Amino acid sequence: MLKPCWTCRSRTIQCDRSQTPCFKCKKAGLECHDKRPLRWVKGVAIRGKLRGHVFKGPSKTSASPQGAIPEKSQAFIHSGTHLEILIKPSFALQDPRVYNLDQRSKYYIDYYSNRICKLFILFDSGSNPFRNLLSIGLEDPTLRKSIIALAARHYANTGYSFDATNPTIDSRFAGANMDALVYKKQTIEALSLSLHQSRLYRKDQTMATILLLIFIDILESGIDGWNFHLQGAKGLLILNHSLLDPISGARRSNIDPGNMVQETRRFITDQFSLIETLGTSLYGSPNPVSEDFLCGEETSHQESIVRSFLGCPKFLLRAIQFFSNQRYVLAESKGGNKVTNNKNIQNIVMMLELTKQFDCFEWALTFQQHAAASAREVLKLCMLSQAYKAAALLYGNRVLGALETTTLNTEDLMKRLLGYIEALQGDTAMFKCLIWPVFIAGLDCSTESQQKFVLNSLRTLWGLTNCVNVISASNVLKDHWKQEEQFGSSVDDISDTCRLGRGMLLI
Repeated sequence: MLKPCWTCRSRTIQCDRSQTPCFKCKKAGLECHDKRPLRWVKGVAIRGKLRGHVFKGPSKTSASPQGAIPEKSQAFIHSGTHLEILIKPSFALQDPRVYNLDQRSKYYIDYYSNRICKLFILFDSGSNPFRNLLSIGLEDPTLRKSIIALAARHYANTGYSFDATNPTIDSRFAGANMDALVYKKQTIEALSLSLHQSRLYRKDQTMATILLLIFIDILESGIDGWNFHLQGAKGLLILNHSLLDPISGARRSNIDPGNMVQETRRFITDQFSLIETLGTSLYGSPNPVSEDFLCGEETSHQESIVRSFLGCPKFLLRAIQFFSNQRYVLAESKGGNKVTNNKNIQNIVMMLELTKQFDCFEWALTFQQHAAASAREVLKLCMLSQAYKAAALLYGNRVLGALETTTLNTEDLMKRLLGYIEALQGDTAMFKCLIWPVFIAGLDCSTESQQKFVLNSLRTLWGLTNCVNVISASNVLKDHWKQEEQFGSSVDDISDTCRLGRGMLLI
């Protein structure tokens, strides 16, 4: 081979020109083309506004099922299955790395790019970190399988009903449900195999795969399973640090991995930290938040709207983390040293005061300063952070209430939180981030109308996200309200509610 092959050039890697096919294409399982291959496309044009457009004759229209692909995607039914497949995947057919994948996998990769990436981020953009994971996943089979499993699970979830007593999936989505199970199994098997091979545990793809497995658990139930993956990620991080000697560590620090890789690593670390903070806040057994996913760089790093998952200020996340840790400290010190107990109580009261003083409007202005946001967008972002602020205060007050000391007026605080939730219902990007505040508000609902509002809010969240952890949250709240109705409002300790939830992850 005299010239570098087109496939390597399109992948922006150096071709070895060793043979035809070249060694790198052969190793990656790709077709090795010496020049750009002829590609057939659907539609009247290959580019421009009419790209992919097909003129069709009149046909009967029917209502689309919840979560189905929009009509403009021109979907058809794959033979032998109930899975809708895109005729012209907007991402997959434009990347040579997926030429050898089957049509079903290409569909799920497109589904991930079009639906999942904007679901698990506050604002979608060209720099969406979840879409960057897709680019990395096309080079790594294990990460690619986790992406497909996540997309298949979400698509299958659109066949569930929020109000069903015993949720059963619609028969039209049975194929996607099976795909989700198969690809999840293959992901875990491939991940287990890679962890037993030397050096592979250091790869960014491994941590990204574990992160997506956590999101798969959120889509399945959001109860307990996420924590096993999280502890595994922490173990890998500790192992990685222990195997780096000072010399090799210094040598590695001089290597610039590139801005996109650094941003992706920072994003993955941020997500693990957020998951551990909100996950352990409702964990029933001692599982305090650690510092494994926190570092000095992250503490000082400016919050980015591109990488924000929930739109919750880092200060408020740290406050929630503090309250979560303190409930274990207080549980262990009950009946112990009175001086120590008083000091712990003072620390909680001080953090409650600091949280109360947090300026959400100033944070929203700073957070949006590089996004050229309108005054209305800043106001909505401020309202979203105020919802988290009110929920953090309610959560901290429940921790403090376990000691039967003077507490905040939770009724006024809870009404304020419900007001923020109601005000954000018209903005889907903001509202989909509110599952944790909605659940915390539900714990303090004192009237039937408030409980109905919370359930309707969760129903709306289900329609926006199709994450089964929303259904899990509604079931836990129903049990909580039933218990309060039977035994009175005696459940002040957040730990009592955690035992009902069995460790829910509400993100």
